[in-house]
Amino acid sequence: MKSELIKLHRQQGAALMVALMILVVVSLLGLSAMKSSVFSAKVATGTQADAMTFEAAETALIEAYEELSDLSGEDLYAQLSGSNSLQRCVSKSNTSKEGVCGNNDYLDSRGLLRAASTSRLDGYEPIEGSQISTTGGGAVFVDYKIAMLGESEMKSFNLDNHHLQEALKRGIKPGSEIE
Repeated sequence: MKSELIKLHRQQGAALMVALMILVVVSLLGLSAMKSSVFSAKVATGTQADAMTFEAAETALIEAYEELSDLSGEDLYAQLSGSNSLQRCVSKSNTSKEGVCGNNDYLDSRGLLRAASTSRLDGYEPIEGSQISTTGGGAVFVDYKIAMLGESEMKSFNLDNHHLQEALKRGIKPGSEIE
C-alpha cells in the first residue's frame, strides 16, 4: 500500500510540472503577441504621420498652383521676376497667408502640421510657332517656368516633406524683355 501512495504523489508532481511549463509557454506567447501588437501600433502611427505630412505638402502645392493659375502673365512676371519669390503659409484659417508660417499657423486642428509653399520664376521659353509682329502691338507668347516647393512638417514626430514641382504658365513676354 505504501508503494502505491508514493507512485501517486510522483504522478501528481509530474502533472504539475507539465502544467507549469505549459503556463510559462502560453505566457511567453502572450508577451510576444503583446509586443508585436505594440510594435504594429507604432508602425501604423508612424505611417499615418508620414501620410499626413505628405498630404500637407501636396496641399501647399495645390494652393500655390491655384494662386499662380489665377495670375495673368504680367502679374506673374511682376511678382516673381528677378530674385523675388512668392511665399505662402497654408493654415486652417487662411489657405494663402502671405509670408512664412508663424508659431500658431497650423494646418490641422490638433496643432501638429505646418504647411507652406515657395514659388519662383525659373525663366521662360518662347512657344514654338507663336506670332511675332515687327509692327506696333507685336507680342511674343512664352511659357513661364515656375518652380513650386511645397513643404510640411510635424515636429512632434520629427517628420518633414519637401515636394518640388515645375509648372508652365502661358503668357505674353514682358515688354521690357523683348529684344
